[in-house]
Amino acid sequence: MKIRRGKRQRNKMKFIHTADWHLGNSMHDIDRKEEAKRFLDWLRERIVDFGAECLVVAGDIFDTANPPVEARRMYFRFLASLLDTCCKNIVLVGGNHDSGALLDAPRDLLDALNIQMVGSMGDRSVEDLVKELTDASGNVVGISAAVPFVRENDLRPYLTDGAENFADCTYKGLYGAVYEAAEKLRAGREIPIVATGHLYAAKLEGRPENDDGRDMKNHGVRDIVGNLGTVPVSVFPDGLDYVALGHIHYTTMVAKNPKVRYSGSPFVLGFDEAKMPHYILTVDLAKGQNPVVEKVEVPHYFEFLRVSGTVESIKEQLNELRNHPTELPLKIEIEYEHTPGIQVHEVLAPAMEGAPFEVVNWRSNRATEMSASDLVEDSLDSVKVLSEEEVFKILLQSKLGVSEVTDEVKKYYDEYLPLFKQVVEEVESESQEEK
Repeated sequence: MKIRRGKRQRNKMKFIHTADWHLGNSMHDIDRKEEAKRFLDWLRERIVDFGAECLVVAGDIFDTANPPVEARRMYFRFLASLLDTCCKNIVLVGGNHDSGALLDAPRDLLDALNIQMVGSMGDRSVEDLVKELTDASGNVVGISAAVPFVRENDLRPYLTDGAENFADCTYKGLYGAVYEAAEKLRAGREIPIVATGHLYAAKLEGRPENDDGRDMKNHGVRDIVGNLGTVPVSVFPDGLDYVALGHIHYTTMVAKNPKVRYSGSPFVLGFDEAKMPHYILTVDLAKGQNPVVEKVEVPHYFEFLRVSGTVESIKEQLNELRNHPTELPLKIEIEYEHTPGIQVHEVLAPAMEGAPFEVVNWRSNRATEMSASDLVEDSLDSVKVLSEEEVFKILLQSKLGVSEVTDEVKKYYDEYLPLFKQVVEEVESESQEEK
């Protein structure tokens, strides 16, 4: 950590905050390479138009720990394309979908290009996370405090005796230490500090006041692991001028604090996100002041639509879409009401044949809960559309020898679901690394 006292300073900086690119994602086997390329080309144009001096990407750069080669090439080509622009600082951190080792591998090269990469905490000290940000003339315009997604083992050194909540205590200790290092580097200068994080914060704008994270799927979060849970805004020191967060896929503030925000993902990553606009954030920032933030909507390459209802209702909706095609390529998820004896694919086949859209996913919407016996008795098509949470609930019912979702099932579901999802995530990561 070096303080370049010979440099002049400005008390304002302009940057763009984005996150959750999930490059290499192929939701329901959709080829999204061209979509991702167009976004990155568009993002470069916005950086130049805004005059951004820094780009901050708050985690989940890739969709898997072992992303496709083409996704890696796209990422490096984009970084190289910024070298001759006004954007002289790039701050990148790893998310829970990223491999920290993969991101950190070219660290020396990226450092030489003034690209700050923190793929994972690893053996880094908090001093290694902070860095001066400069403009094209070499003037210091801010300090970055680049915190990646942190796992339990990375947080345990910050656990204090008698702490009632693991996440609150450890995150507060981590960000407190990082802020202290950033303040030391700032050394009294009138320049802002921008911190990052990849986590699930509580009290998101537009969510209930008692939000405790149990409906993560509705937040665009696909997984949460271990004891980390939701994080209150109080873990971020007041002296931080902006906290750029990733992990939530829609744009939102945390606890109505204008300094702590999620940019959201620029892409639709699930049909539950299909109707949400997607943004990047442009930020004009000065020390000790509320940031001036504008949402810039990302243009879509595909259109996504979930068609729901009875089989007959869905048939009518698909025929209407045949007669009134969309301007963009349309990808459809069908969510049908399960009716025993009806072969859904056969009934809907005429409406889909030669249609100007593609059905990429099927979901069975049941009026009643499935039981463990349904895994044997039901058709394979219906079983395949079950979510991880539904499968886990069915397994609990089977283990407890009950046919309904009792209070006991709900108790164990709430207690052990995070551990189940952690195991699923680790298995998926290992299978990706083996490919």
